[in-house]
Amino acid sequence: MRLAETRPANKPSQVNRAERGFSLIELMVAIAVITFGLVSIVGISGYVSRANSTSNTLNVLATAAQDQADKVRGARWDIVTEDPTLTIGGDVNYASSDTSHRTTITDTPVGTLNVSWKVLEGPATTGDMRTITIKVVQVGAPTRLAAGITVTLIVSKS
Repeated sequence: MRLAETRPANKPSQVNRAERGFSLIELMVAIAVITFGLVSIVGISGYVSRANSTSNTLNVLATAAQDQADKVRGARWDIVTEDPTLTIGGDVNYASSDTSHRTTITDTPVGTLNVSWKVLEGPATTGDMRTITIKVVQVGAPTRLAAGITVTLIVSKS
């Protein structure tokens, strides 16, 4: 039978002294690593949130442009009748466009939208085709979205 080794209570062994816990430097390094990780996560979540907001706004603008394109395609234009929305003229700049070539859409998820379009004759020289450029801009848009969205389509006489 072996007897346990006895040592004085006030003298810890070398093994115990090395395994007592973290030093102050190790603790500071751990805090720095955790802080860097948390700051990175906050930065990425802010970027993702902004990108998501921009994407949602562009989706609403594209939908409004497509809706206007559908309205223009459905406008009556034949030998006898020409809808005012298809008359040659207008401008993609809302302030410069006449009332037949602009409209305002309210109560969208991103606020009020200004829709304007320009109608040009052609591309054919026979006069039975028109090129329409539609521009949708959010009123009070942030600078990254100030240009809005533009769609171009060609319609032909019925």
